[in-house]
Amino acid sequence: MERPSYTTSKQWLWCSGALAWAVILALTLSACLGSDQAVAFGTIAVPSMVGLIVALLGVHRAFGSLDMRAMTRGPKPDPPCFDPPAGGQS
Repeated sequence: MERPSYTTSKQWLWCSGALAWAVILALTLSACLGSDQAVAFGTIAVPSMVGLIVALLGVHRAFGSLDMRAMTRGPKPDPPCFDPPAGGQS
């Protein structure tokens, strides 16, 4: 059985996670340097970014396992037949 390939969704998962962490780190660095706007924005943005990371991982794990379960439960398709018809008739 061939596993499904999710290269695009996996790339977007990593990209979204990396960007969320970049926002968190940029706000943390700015807040440490004394920016009041970074502190004010961080109270909303950091929990949102953490929620985004957790949600992306949860959705990926939950629906990825459902795809694999559906693949293993379904009936197996018959292999393609390339033999000539019985009796030599076309």
